Amino acid sequence: MSDQPLAEALRQAMRRWPSGVVVVAARHNGEARGMTVSSFTSVSLEPPLVLVCIHQVTLLWPVLEKAGRFSVNLLPEGHERTSEHFAGQPAQDHAPLTEDEVPALVGALATIYCQTWAVYPGGSHRIVVGRVTEVRLAEGRPLLYWNRGYRKLCLEGER
Repeated sequence: MSDQPLAEALRQAMRRWPSGVVVVAARHNGEARGMTVSSFTSVSLEPPLVLVCIHQVTLLWPVLEKAGRFSVNLLPEGHERTSEHFAGQPAQDHAPLTEDEVPALVGALATIYCQTWAVYPGGSHRIVVGRVTEVRLAEGRPLLYWNRGYRKLCLEGER
């Protein structure tokens, strides 16, 4: 192992892991919040469960914690601006969340609506397990993130 602190070594290792880009959104008392997250995965099909990891100091966490419901929105190619908007680089003229009770992203590749099923401590984060209550699908290709940049899915034979 190198001389780098363990946290930095882990950060460097995770840069090498490609993933899709998702935005988690919730609303409580009229306040809607969304955040681009890198930790998202399915947990179970029976019952249908997914999990997201949310840093405790984000603006989303208190809203999600009180709301008890949230959406996970998978971003399609071309939605880099939306990802950046919810990753701490807000664009003043960009308001992609719906006005629904559980806000979702307009133009999402898929939206997974969840009810909070369990919350676990995870260091600086909270591990939120959501029971899936509804799924809405659209057509397209996913927005990917790898090595600190957005990427496009290239299928075999495509250039």
